Amino acid sequence: MDLAIIETIFALGKFAALTPSSTTNQKPHWLRKLYEICLYLGYVVGFVTTIYVNHSDFFVLTSMQLVLAILSDINIFFFIFYILVVMLRLRRGHWFKLVETLSGVRSSPSRISFRVILATSQVVFWCLISFGVYAGMRTLGLSRIAASLIQCYQYYAVFFYLVLTSIILKLLLLRYQHLNESLVKITGTQHRSKQVAEILREARRCIFLLKDSVEIFNDIFGWTILCSIFTIVATTLVYVDVIIKETYVFIFASRDAAMIFFYDLSFILIVWIGVLSTIVLCDLILKTSDEILAQGYRLENQMTWYEGEEIQIFIDVVLHNRPEFRAARFFSIDRSTFFSVLNSLTTFLIVMIQFKEI
Repeated sequence: MDLAIIETIFALGKFAALTPSSTTNQKPHWLRKLYEICLYLGYVVGFVTTIYVNHSDFFVLTSMQLVLAILSDINIFFFIFYILVVMLRLRRGHWFKLVETLSGVRSSPSRISFRVILATSQVVFWCLISFGVYAGMRTLGLSRIAASLIQCYQYYAVFFYLVLTSIILKLLLLRYQHLNESLVKITGTQHRSKQVAEILREARRCIFLLKDSVEIFNDIFGWTILCSIFTIVATTLVYVDVIIKETYVFIFASRDAAMIFFYDLSFILIVWIGVLSTIVLCDLILKTSDEILAQGYRLENQMTWYEGEEIQIFIDVVLHNRPEFRAARFFSIDRSTFFSVLNSLTTFLIVMIQFKEI
């Protein structure tokens, strides 16, 4: 069953306290709770220490870069707080409700194995981190490598949740696609009224479960998606501002500095890919839901009076339970979200260019 991938992800995420230890461990052992608390306290201490160690770097930033850097640090700190405190302590039950609702609906087969996707993503990330550690040791020295471990943890948390978000969305998409395929099979074919009624009742049950799954998904991942978007926009603006002000000449003053710059740009690219993947998958689910509704209208024109009543009930259920993905209730996520992000990014770039001219 495709939900086995969630168990694998939980087994992987438990070491960094990013997820519950398993899909069945609703009440963790006190040692597990102690581990999660100690890891969060260690992160807080490390975060403050990192800010103190690197405080001299803030003095060389422009006013615009300084504001973006501070907002980015606050954003990533809230991101970790939300995961380790809110989702693992206060809303832990949401994880198991999500697994339960997903398990109640059959899905279409995936063309690419989820384990391959997960393994490939982990290999790519840790290769990039190894490259960054190597470049950091050559450039910064061992004295500041310890502080960089906090940054590695932050990077991994953002990356891990982008991959997890994409996999959960793919699981939802496969279930909507299977439901749509089930309706297609009864279109244009002869079925008894009782058979059609049973199929439609099962379809209504799946629609309710999938709607619940989407709402739980929003509760779990809404804030992480919002923070990821803010992280990538702020980081991109900082690097663009560096290029605009022509300080990139100093970045390539040495081979080691160029390696660090390439490492940061690679992480920016990975996060952009993760955010775009999230947006595209959300839009595909909305599109599949619209196809299910259209399929219902097609069936309405083909069925008898009795079957037509069942179809009308089904259409009403689909209309009132259409999935809606939200980023912490601030905005809905669909294809237009990408252009909204680009629009905001362009607006900030124009302001930054004007600052340069002044």
